[in-house]
Amino acid sequence: MAIGKLLKRLLLCMSISLTSLLYLQTAYADIPLPSIADNNAPALSDLQEAQLGKQFFLSIKASGQIIDDPLTNEYVATLGNRLVKASKTNGQTFHFFVLANPDINAFAGPGGYVGINSALIIQAKNESEVAAVLAHEISHVTQGHLARSMEKVKGVELSALAGLLASIAIGVYNPNAGAGALSATMAGAQQSMLTFTRSNEEEADNIGMQVLYDADFNPKSMPDFFETLQRNQRLYGTVPEFLSTHPLTTNRIADSQSRASHFAPKAYHEDPGFAFLQNHLRALTTNNRHGLVTQYQKELTLTPADQRAAVEYGYAVALKNEGQPAKALPILERLHQQNPDNLWISIALCRSYALNSQFKMALELLSQLHAADEDNYAVVYYYAYTLMENSQPKLAMELLRQHQLDDPDDPIPYELLSQAQGRAGFISDAYQTRAAYLMSLGAPKLALDQLKMAQALPKNSEINKAKIKAQMEEVQASLGNK
Repeated sequence: MAIGKLLKRLLLCMSISLTSLLYLQTAYADIPLPSIADNNAPALSDLQEAQLGKQFFLSIKASGQIIDDPLTNEYVATLGNRLVKASKTNGQTFHFFVLANPDINAFAGPGGYVGINSALIIQAKNESEVAAVLAHEISHVTQGHLARSMEKVKGVELSALAGLLASIAIGVYNPNAGAGALSATMAGAQQSMLTFTRSNEEEADNIGMQVLYDADFNPKSMPDFFETLQRNQRLYGTVPEFLSTHPLTTNRIADSQSRASHFAPKAYHEDPGFAFLQNHLRALTTNNRHGLVTQYQKELTLTPADQRAAVEYGYAVALKNEGQPAKALPILERLHQQNPDNLWISIALCRSYALNSQFKMALELLSQLHAADEDNYAVVYYYAYTLMENSQPKLAMELLRQHQLDDPDDPIPYELLSQAQGRAGFISDAYQTRAAYLMSLGAPKLALDQLKMAQALPKNSEINKAKIKAQMEEVQASLGNK
């Protein structure tokens, strides 16, 4: 088996660039990694896995692929947490994110970090297929498959993983260097990991289907998704990335079909917003905005009436993103009249109003949306963002401060609050907010840099100096415990 595929399985398909590796080493150089040479000890403690998970997430974030889009993040987090509630997690925390990536793939990493590529969502037949993939990845985490894979690498320090990651980064530019560095370390574990990984996949299938059923999704969607992937492989002659990292056999498909048939029939629930998510991601991730507009014009002539709203929404967002918000506006106004409770349409309409400098209309609609659901993450974000666009940073800052920033994996609330504080003239507060965000990611050294800049400002009040000092002491205590 190719070394690259083996490493993908060990690290659960971690995507990393040279930039992310250097940033990772800077932010986390002080975190000691344990040895897994002792077969009687757990591969990772809960604390160590949490630290490794943050490194995992930060390295992927540094690659620039993570989609920082409130509507997408809200949808996927809601879907993921619906599945988590149906899982036996034993208190495990999960974090879901989407990557702008054209490969059909998803992966689970340490610390409950679960990523899914935009292409998988866009090409899925329905929400249940995406739920099946997430349920499968959640099951990898709950069953401890990552730790078990690591245990196969006998006598290797986890600190050596940094060398393996560096080899991947070098391999981007020099494949021979990467392969040579990996082969000596990993060759002995290769065959046993292959066998074990197949067993893990079957276990994740079985448990994932139960999770699907308990979350009111059709468990048959898992074998359906496998069949779709296999069919695409035959038609196009290329192996989808998901199959490279999640080996699929005929027996595995047959087993999953048999297991799915044993679940008692019941009512299943799918979010009607899924089609809007798909079209939203199409417009968000395209590399050819003009071509997508043309494609939507053709699709609209062929789309059945019951599916037309989602496609028209995608067309309008594609127009807006291409720089034609004036053409998007009448489409979105009509869709909003027909679907007043559809948040995808409402937010797109607000953005088109703002891009057409109709801020009064945008803010009136956002105020209504906020009054109806003041804790909705996407509404709060776009309301604050539009206030800042309309030169009202203090109101944006007050709005954001009313809401608990309870999603440390998503930088948008912290970033937006920091921007609002800076534009409103509260520079010290902006530095402190940025420091809090970096601490949430487990990067205390970088957080301390932000606080030092805040401390150096010439016009700090005594109260603010005390706040900075207390925050610095907290950060320094964290560094001392590493």
